[in-house]
Amino acid sequence: FTVAATQLRRLVDETDETDRTAMKAVVSALGDALVEEREERVVLAGQANLARAGADFPRTIGPILEALEEHVTLLRLLGQLGDDPDLVSVRIGSENPVTGLQTTSLVSMGYGSGSERVASLGVLGPTRMDYPTTMASVRAVARYVSEILDDNQGT
Repeated sequence: FTVAATQLRRLVDETDETDRTAMKAVVSALGDALVEEREERVVLAGQANLARAGADFPRTIGPILEALEEHVTLLRLLGQLGDDPDLVSVRIGSENPVTGLQTTSLVSMGYGSGSERVASLGVLGPTRMDYPTTMASVRAVARYVSEILDDNQGT
């Protein structure tokens, strides 16, 4: 997966500077996930960015961080994505079934080899996020990782 890591770093370099910090966190977490082969696990990165956006959250950040610690809950939440592997899922505020995440938005998408979704990735942020840019970034990373998985299955 050294080739995959190099390709992911290149994707970060090609990203607009405004999105680069979030993209680095996602790529770092994906790199870790690709190296370790475990079933049903959650890899988190960039939680400190939530603290920097504290003004965007109407209440304390504590419930959000507590919800992120509940990996089983996050696995269930990401597992509830639709069946279409080409669609980005967006949950805003109270659409999130997890109580601690109801002041946030989750933009997520599945990725995998071929038409089979093997995992999901996403961005959690304030409800006032830049949705078009975040959706495009999540879609790009998910498709790129899917391509890497397809390429590695062929070798």
